[in-house]
Amino acid sequence: MDDRFLTQFWLRCEQPDPCFSADELQWIPAAEVESLLRQGILREAAPAKAAVCEMCGDGHESEIVWVQNSESRKLRPYVPCPEYGGAPIDPERLRRWALDLDAIAAELRRQLNLTGPPATLVPGRVWALGRRHLANRWRDFFFVAGATRPGSHQIWDRCPQIEEAPSPVILVPAMAPVGRTAPAIRLTNLTTLTETGVTLDVEYLAESLPRDTRAAAPKSITSFPVPEGATWDELKLTVREHSMLAEIRGAKDEFGFDDLGMSGPNDRLWGLLCAFARLNGRLPGVSRDSKDIEPATFRKQVSDLRHLLSTVFPITGEPIPAVRGAGGYRTLFHINLDRRDGFPIQPGSWDECYFIELRDGRIAITVKAREVFAVWSRSDDTAVEAAQRQSDHTEIYDLRTLGLADQAGRPTAEGRTLLEFLRNGGKLTRRGDDTGILRLAQRLRGWMGLHGDPFQFTPTRTLWSTFFESSRD
Repeated sequence: MDDRFLTQFWLRCEQPDPCFSADELQWIPAAEVESLLRQGILREAAPAKAAVCEMCGDGHESEIVWVQNSESRKLRPYVPCPEYGGAPIDPERLRRWALDLDAIAAELRRQLNLTGPPATLVPGRVWALGRRHLANRWRDFFFVAGATRPGSHQIWDRCPQIEEAPSPVILVPAMAPVGRTAPAIRLTNLTTLTETGVTLDVEYLAESLPRDTRAAAPKSITSFPVPEGATWDELKLTVREHSMLAEIRGAKDEFGFDDLGMSGPNDRLWGLLCAFARLNGRLPGVSRDSKDIEPATFRKQVSDLRHLLSTVFPITGEPIPAVRGAGGYRTLFHINLDRRDGFPIQPGSWDECYFIELRDGRIAITVKAREVFAVWSRSDDTAVEAAQRQSDHTEIYDLRTLGLADQAGRPTAEGRTLLEFLRNGGKLTRRGDDTGILRLAQRLRGWMGLHGDPFQFTPTRTLWSTFFESSRD
């Protein structure tokens, strides 16, 4: 086949109304046109509304006028012509065939052998095709048509899935977008058109993608046997002191540092994973004014953690999407700390807890604990009995350890709410649906291991009160 038609094929896909006329297709071998029709990529569309006059030789184009024959009562198309009045047009020349972009997206997914549910992100423009392991790492594939048309910058705002994917690949028909960090691959360079239809060269695609040396190097990363069709929200991770326990659909496994390709407890990705666990899967973003870590560096660390989790758990989709508007990130999977990494003693109730803001800004948490000790039996001097007594156990934390401050130590909204409670004797006037208080309650429940609410709300006074004792040193 003439490669010029294949180029035109993909260039038409970039247009708002991708169609071929009968005149254009008459030069294409009939077998190849039939193959496109069988694939569903090409389908007959509404006839053309305009045509070129063939009688006067001027080559002017005019809208079609349908005239009814007085004898046969059939309609016949004409082109108004200044010289001949009306030039008849063969109805076959008005036939058009449209390129079905939805069918093309489905065919790309099939030939790439992708997994995960496909989705139309922007009708007629953007499709999420699925995921597969290619060129040393898991990659999410997207098909984008018309990426250089006017106003195309708006489609990226409507498709956060592309920006949030750990390693996205954008397939475009012929025109690559400008200024995108994700690799954009032109299908004009990857496909051929034969009697079997459009064929994608997967091996050439793999060679076209940038190699991730970090993903190729560590052979010690262990992959979890994920059940087919499993989703991220089915995964539960429990972070322990030196390991991570994973559970999904009843299957369990434990991963140490070597299994995860980490250097140890000081590994930056392990620290980030623990931070997500402390916050029950929600981590605030880094301020641009932060001196401890640059926002771009922080985003890179989150991206590296996404890639690691996608390698260990080959599940389709994004494990840690960004939180639009509020900033920060959240995990689609469930994650928490082993109780050994929360408060070491679980209190019986909130009224057994005492929170104090110290002069240096740290928070002292005291719990009334029951201590078990041995005593001599009064009835038998040789026997020993177990007895209990009340004792106070105190732990001192900074807000960052509690997950209530960002990497620079600046209090989050929840952290500021806790400080206001402590500075006002456990009382705070706010609305009953205050987001900061509700999120703080969730954080404290996770840290202390209690299921009950740490706050109560009085609607008549619009007043929140802590069940635990609160004060400021």
